Amino acid sequence: MMALLTVTDIVNTACAKIGEEPPQSLTDDLGGGQSASLLYEAVVDFNLGLQPSGFHFAREVRQLSRLTGVTAYTGYDYVFEVPGPHDGPPVFLTDDPSDPGRRYDRYVLTAGRVHASDDPLYAMVKFRPDPHHWTGTFRMATISALAAEMAMAIASDRNTMQIWHQVAYGNASDNFRGGQIRAALTEDGFANPPRRIAVADNPLERSWRS
Repeated sequence: MMALLTVTDIVNTACAKIGEEPPQSLTDDLGGGQSASLLYEAVVDFNLGLQPSGFHFAREVRQLSRLTGVTAYTGYDYVFEVPGPHDGPPVFLTDDPSDPGRRYDRYVLTAGRVHASDDPLYAMVKFRPDPHHWTGTFRMATISALAAEMAMAIASDRNTMQIWHQVAYGNASDNFRGGQIRAALTEDGFANPPRRIAVADNPLERSWRS
């Protein structure tokens, strides 16, 4: 049975790409470990953000947590917390998680909380998964991108940084959607079913369902 990939494995592979010794520990900054860990988090979060709807391995539906004793000053009845950990605002809200095409839009998102008058509600949220959940294409693009950042941070080698940055993201005209990350985005696109036209999203339909 193969061992699960860890953050250390990703950092070590990135170091190997640029011919640098990996840090002994990601929690000890004497050998650059904490800096490597911070770079890892920044690169992974950026790459995950390149898919606005969330990579399929880095998103999930969670029920919102209704808060008690909190007044919704926006005029809605309830205030909900978005369960964490998660990255950024919810991709979408729904009051029926069994219907993939159903979207809930009668809410206000303020200060990281959802104000609405329906309960229960559910949110598709994005989060940072452990490396063993990544696809091979996303893993390779992230390792190359991390190698670029570490080439500059460890060796101040701008040429090597530019080489691996281009491998990961393509040319400047690709707007961070070329190179290896394009393969990851393309692969993930097949995991996202096409949205149907919301022909049923009208007052009569909503009234019937309520």
